[in-house]
Amino acid sequence: MVAQERRISPRVRAYRPVRLSPPKTHRVTETLTKDLGTGGLCCISSTIFPVSTELQVELTLSEGGGPVTARGKAVWFRMIPHSEQVDVGIAFLEMPQEHKRRLSAYLERLATSTPAFQA
Repeated sequence: MVAQERRISPRVRAYRPVRLSPPKTHRVTETLTKDLGTGGLCCISSTIFPVSTELQVELTLSEGGGPVTARGKAVWFRMIPHSEQVDVGIAFLEMPQEHKRRLSAYLERLATSTPAFQA
């Protein structure tokens, strides 16, 4: 049985640096995204973030530009076979309007060269 897609926005395969940190902690996980959309991202992590964990997200879209920041929430994770890492799905809960515009423009540029996919 195939799980029904629940995403509001499509994802584009994109490997971008991302920093994740739970609020009120000094613990930071630096990793790469696997896919990205206006509603969230999937990344690889050596840290398991339980479902519903709120996270501060700092996403680097390109060299020279400041990070896109968002408040997000871990919505799923799955173990990567034969690895000590996990894939983590993060939904964006809140993002400054200017950062939304930058992310949307970046995704539009990517979409012209990389088709959206169903993860």
